[in-house]
Amino acid sequence: MPIYNMPFPTLLIDPAFEVLEMSNSARQLFGDIHYFSDILDEGSFTKQQRLLSISPGATIEMALDTLDEKHVLFAIGIVWEKEKGFLQCFEIGPKMERILHQVLEHQDRLASIDFELLAQKELAETQLTKIKELSAPVILLTKNVAFVPLFGVIDHDMIHQTKSRLSQELYDQQVVSIIFDFNGVHEITESGVRELLDVIEIVRVMGLVPYITGIKPQHAKLLANRDLDLGTVIPSLQEALRILM
Repeated sequence: MPIYNMPFPTLLIDPAFEVLEMSNSARQLFGDIHYFSDILDEGSFTKQQRLLSISPGATIEMALDTLDEKHVLFAIGIVWEKEKGFLQCFEIGPKMERILHQVLEHQDRLASIDFELLAQKELAETQLTKIKELSAPVILLTKNVAFVPLFGVIDHDMIHQTKSRLSQELYDQQVVSIIFDFNGVHEITESGVRELLDVIEIVRVMGLVPYITGIKPQHAKLLANRDLDLGTVIPSLQEALRILM
């Protein structure tokens, strides 16, 4: 099951946490590893078993050892499919500058991949569905601010698959503001826009303040002629982080 070109560091593991495959970005970050525990910080060992039952899209903060630095904090998300888990690592940090650097690095990876080509050449339909379930992870930047990077094609299925999970995650985390980032989005469909508006309305009803960043010219063209209330649109993620943090 090829995962080599996944934009975020991704591992394919079994229930014993043996690493079956690694994305290129994961290999560059961690080197060649045989078990997920090989890179686990001692203080995070007790959290490893929780990955066997975590819901799709949810994340667990764990400290991992990279090739360049030890005890680096990551948000870990995983989706299980027939005794195999797609495990993704989102690096996070305590300072705004570090967060910004890491998020922009992830965006560069996202921007370099044609997700439609990835779907056609590397993933069967069922596998692509599992990858979509990893879309829109909720990453805590502070106790009050959550970051949700969107990537690929924003269509009805992608948003619908993540809607319930996303709202539950935001409720559980008790955040105040949420940043939906579009830098990794290639395409937005009409049905995707409708579903996204539904998500934003749910967020508002829950008492959260939604912010939108990374709207590209092709996105703006689709949205400009519609009377849409997407929340507060901020041109860049950098500016959003400076305002909210």
